[in-house]
Amino acid sequence: MMNYRIFFLVLLLAVGAQSGAMASEWRAWPVVGKAQLTWGFWKVYNSELRTPSGEYAAQESLALTITYLRNIPSERLVEATEQQWKKLGYPLGQRRDWIAFLSPIWPDVREGDAITFYLKQDGKGEFWLDDRLLAHSEDIEMNRAFIGIWLSQQTEYPELRLGLIGR
Repeated sequence: MMNYRIFFLVLLLAVGAQSGAMASEWRAWPVVGKAQLTWGFWKVYNSELRTPSGEYAAQESLALTITYLRNIPSERLVEATEQQWKKLGYPLGQRRDWIAFLSPIWPDVREGDAITFYLKQDGKGEFWLDDRLLAHSEDIEMNRAFIGIWLSQQTEYPELRLGLIGR
């Protein structure tokens, strides 16, 4: 009986380690580019883009990590996200649906916190705070709109985009 318990425990540990490694595969990818967002005198965040190839291609999986350089309440982050989607031309109803998804998962960030959005090749996504998974997103259009805040050619911050895509 004891041998079965030990076997089961080892099996659980092995499966857990494997799924954890797969979930954070993007951490080992090469960095495509880095950029810093400033607002007036204030440094807001550092960002970096990773892909499996180390090059930016819109069809490839990618991970965008934003490391905050100041404390920002979740409400401000959600509001800024909605404003960016509005500037990119997404309709109000769609933005409301997306904000309804993001609002309950978005944390208050403190200086040094890192939020990563991992966009898989199939369009599904994951939101991470440091090493903790915040949510899975099956909404492919929202996922692409979210990453578009930084990577769209219509972004409000074209210099940031160029830094992230390595140009």
